[in-house]
Amino acid sequence: MDSTDEIHVHRIRSLPLWSGPILLQRLDGGITNRNYLVRDANEQFVARIGEELLILGVDRRNELQCHRAAQTLGVSPPLVHGENGVLVSRYIPSRTLDPAGAREPGLAPRLARVLRQLHEGWDGLIGDLLFFSPFQASRTYVATSRRLGAELPSDIDLMLEATRKLSRTIAPYVQTLCHNDMLPANVLDDGRRVWIVDWEYAGMGHPLFDLAGFSVNCGYSEEQDVEFLESYRGEFRRRDLYELRVLKVASLLRDALWAVVQTVASDLDFDYREYARVHFEEFRVTFATLPDGTPGGT
Repeated sequence: MDSTDEIHVHRIRSLPLWSGPILLQRLDGGITNRNYLVRDANEQFVARIGEELLILGVDRRNELQCHRAAQTLGVSPPLVHGENGVLVSRYIPSRTLDPAGAREPGLAPRLARVLRQLHEGWDGLIGDLLFFSPFQASRTYVATSRRLGAELPSDIDLMLEATRKLSRTIAPYVQTLCHNDMLPANVLDDGRRVWIVDWEYAGMGHPLFDLAGFSVNCGYSEEQDVEFLESYRGEFRRRDLYELRVLKVASLLRDALWAVVQTVASDLDFDYREYARVHFEEFRVTFATLPDGTPGGT
């Protein structure tokens, strides 16, 4: 246990939540925050500690509000404490998905139902929730990277211009509460249903971006994308498939630039440079396969 862990353990132990003495175990994973399994005399919890990261667009006040909204909509584990970057939620016995698990037959339709449950709650939401756009996030990350002296690829301006033009092909849409960071590691499968965790990039945005992010991070084929969209909509719309592909491109660029900022902002032991390199390359390949023109109709 390093000094950071010791500080975190002290913060967790001091919370007025526990029934008797507690046992803590550091959980693997996480490339922004640190996570701990906590056992007290009665039950188990997951404690997540993360600092304010406005440089990455992470506002902990907004995260807490989004998590509570997602909990109300029944898509996130119940939150029992949230304050000053410390979130404690009830532990749900489950497996954390990886790309292979996300491609298992039947998983995409199950997740699609949960995402629809999340997105359809837009007309009952309350609170001051932040707006999120992957296109705006990428532009902001580039500006931040230049200000901090982080290394950017030589063709970054061409990438930004290409995605700017693509953003103009997105049809008007109803903004919904979106997770906006749909890595497979942020999805738990308890055998009956799936749960979505880690709401630090959540906000009001385009609902198909959640599907696009999960698809691109799990290596979905076009056939799997069609199944995903049909399960989400209840029908297939050709425009949805086009916009999903555009948003997959946007997701790759945003993730690559997030990692560029992290090369100068984070002290975690993670190879952000390689993460950025891989995502920039996948962006170039995926962008090259986009169809010319914008499909009309359904």
